[in-house]
Amino acid sequence: MRFVLFAAIMAASPAFAETFSSGAVGTGTSSNEPIPIAEGHIVMRTSGSYEMFEVEAGHPLEGAKGPCFGAVEIKGGEVSGGGNCVYETSSGDKAVMVWKAMGLGADGALTGEWSVSGGTGAWTGATGGGTFSSLTDPNTGKFVNTITGDITVE
Repeated sequence: MRFVLFAAIMAASPAFAETFSSGAVGTGTSSNEPIPIAEGHIVMRTSGSYEMFEVEAGHPLEGAKGPCFGAVEIKGGEVSGGGNCVYETSSGDKAVMVWKAMGLGADGALTGEWSVSGGTGAWTGATGGGTFSSLTDPNTGKFVNTITGDITVE
């Protein structure tokens, strides 16, 4: 009887979730296309491919890679826009992120916020978000994206 009661309690309990609060550094290659509108006004079509993330062992982005795409508008010094990233993780799961552009750093890096939108496997009920600062070398197209925030996966 005790085993049946224990099994019933465990079945009704929520799945174990783990939160990762350490930052990450993503690297890859981008091919951004600027579309000039007027003096001080530009729309940038963004497209990049993450090749790796520097994270602690066991982090859910360990071994992840995949595309990121969207659009950014810069008008009179104001920055807006956003897009999505779809990463395939080392376990074969897909993770979907949403990003929102909010500014430009003194070094020219695009800055903003990101959030987890879902995915497959452990990413189905994942939550989280934070900030990013992504700097692209215009000569090589290589980028470094410094990410802070939390990711909780089940």
